[in-house]
Amino acid sequence: MKLEYKKILVFDFETTGLTPKRDKVIEVGAVLLEKIGDTYKIVQEIDYLIKQQTPITDFISNLTGITNEMLARDGVEEEYAFRQLDNLIDEDTLLVAYNLAFDIGFLSALYQTYVAHNYKIQNDILDCMAVYKDRYPYPHKLENAVARFELSNNQAHRASEDAKATFKVLDCLASEENNLKLYVNVLGYNKKYGLPDRTYFKKHIELVAQGFNGYREIEKRVIKNTI
Repeated sequence: MKLEYKKILVFDFETTGLTPKRDKVIEVGAVLLEKIGDTYKIVQEIDYLIKQQTPITDFISNLTGITNEMLARDGVEEEYAFRQLDNLIDEDTLLVAYNLAFDIGFLSALYQTYVAHNYKIQNDILDCMAVYKDRYPYPHKLENAVARFELSNNQAHRASEDAKATFKVLDCLASEENNLKLYVNVLGYNKKYGLPDRTYFKKHIELVAQGFNGYREIEKRVIKNTI
C-alpha cells in the first residue's frame, strides 16, 4: 500500500440516524494501523458502545443488532469514547472510513462538543468507498465490496467489525492498483444527493461527481489536473 503516512486510522460509527446535529453515535469502532517496513499492521483497536439518554428505535436496533439493554449495560459515556478515539489521532494520521462523508460529520460533531465549537478536522482523509466506486459498478455498499473480494464481515453494521472490513477492502484495492494517493483529500458524490459538506475540514477537499458504473471519475480527474 503506497502511502506515506506512518499511521492510518480506520474508523466507523453506528448512529441513531443520518444527521450529526440531531442524531447520536451509539457505537465507536476503530483500528489504528502503523507502517512497519512497507506494510501497515493493526497495532491498536477500540470498540465502545455509548450510553443513550433516549432509547434507540427498533429500526436501528434491527439494523445494527445493538439493543437498548446492551447500551445501558455495556455503554460508556460519549466523552470517554471520544477521548479514546482522539488519543489514536496524531497530527499526520490519515483518517479512513467507508462512505467517509457520513462518518466525518459525526466525528466533527464530537470535536465541536468536546474540544471547540468551531473545530475543523485537520487531518488528511481517504474515503474507501470512493476508491471502490471509481473502479466497480453499482452496488457500492461495504457489504458489496466485502463480497466481491471474498472477505468476511460476520457482524456487519457493528462499528469495530466494519472498520476492520474497511481496512481489508482498502488493502485489496491497493493490491489491485497501488494508487490510493490519488484519492487522498478527495470526496466522490452522487449528484442526486448533492455535495458533501466541506465545512468540517481545515484543508481543501476536492469534490468529484461519481456515477454508478466504475468509470474512474476521480482517478481521471486527478490525473488530468496533474498533467
